[in-house]
Amino acid sequence: MMSTKRWVLIGAASAVVLVALVVGVLVMSTGAGRGSAASSAAPTTVVVVFAMAGEDDVVTAQLVTIVDPSSGSLELQETSATVSIPGTSFSLLRDAYPFGGAKAVATAIEGGSLKSGTAWVDVSPAAWGQLLASGVDVTITVPFDTYDDVTDHYSAFEVGPQRVAAADLRALVNGVAYLAPDSRQAILDAVAKASLRALASTTPPQGVLTSLSTEQWTGFAKALAKN
Repeated sequence: MMSTKRWVLIGAASAVVLVALVVGVLVMSTGAGRGSAASSAAPTTVVVVFAMAGEDDVVTAQLVTIVDPSSGSLELQETSATVSIPGTSFSLLRDAYPFGGAKAVATAIEGGSLKSGTAWVDVSPAAWGQLLASGVDVTITVPFDTYDDVTDHYSAFEVGPQRVAAADLRALVNGVAYLAPDSRQAILDAVAKASLRALASTTPPQGVLTSLSTEQWTGFAKALAKN
């Protein structure tokens, strides 16, 4: 039985995923630092934002991570956290994205004023799809279903190892909103780590903007590769 919800039906309330990302051939950009003048000083924090259309077809920040560029360790941010977004009536962290991309999200995290040691990486929906072009290997301990009644696209995530195509990513990411908090956190954390590992394997692909310089990106990628 399909739900009347516009986007996703979840058939189970608990799932844990372990993700190993296989990256396809990527179209490279001309280098890091596009869209912002990068500082020569090494950043102390890098805010990485993965964007994708939500239930209302508006592109927002679906995954937000704060990365330590020296160790590569990451801290997943709650995208439904309440923040201040100047000049708007919106108050959720994910909703800062349409008002300035990853830089706006990073600014919202830091209370409205971006710190001098903070850099940002903005992964557009197209770039995220490129990173996941070869699919995501997923191991799920409890089955659940997602259903997109706009495109009539149905994805059954069953128990055991399976490959999630890039086309299924939107259903997966949006679907976790209907899971229990612990399961939601586990899935988003696994997808975030896999996506960051993909970024670590290459210079920024087309569709990724960053305030990091080319040299800074190299150090950042090496740190991510430690995970």
